[in-house]
Amino acid sequence: MNARIEFRSLLQGVVPVLLAAAAAVVLSGCATRRTITLDSQNPSVRVSTQGVLFGDRYVEPAEVPEILADYDIPRTRTIHILLDSDVKNLSLARYLMGCLGKAGYTRPVLVTKRHAESNVVDPKKKKKTPSGVKNERR
Repeated sequence: MNARIEFRSLLQGVVPVLLAAAAAVVLSGCATRRTITLDSQNPSVRVSTQGVLFGDRYVEPAEVPEILADYDIPRTRTIHILLDSDVKNLSLARYLMGCLGKAGYTRPVLVTKRHAESNVVDPKKKKKTPSGVKNERR
């Protein structure tokens, strides 16, 4: 008889905890979040002849800044946009870059190959020769 009373009191304490945990899992939804890559080798943003792709789905160009903001992408980050090789008209790419610029993203870059790189290079400084000295071949 004591074993039944202990088991019943144990169930009374455990069941509400299990129900609360199950409700929390159901109400929270799926906690996984997709990741995006914005580097030059695997850019998530792509311009094709059919439109703008973000990951694996087509989106409007004006939606791209909102999606980047949802993923907490800093506005100073370089956004590599893959331009398909068959795209001849750049108006869609320009419009996309304009949308990004209006939203404050200052570094969108179009890349045409997945292995492309974008670097900021300082201009080369010219060597100054002393006045009156000529460069002559010997």
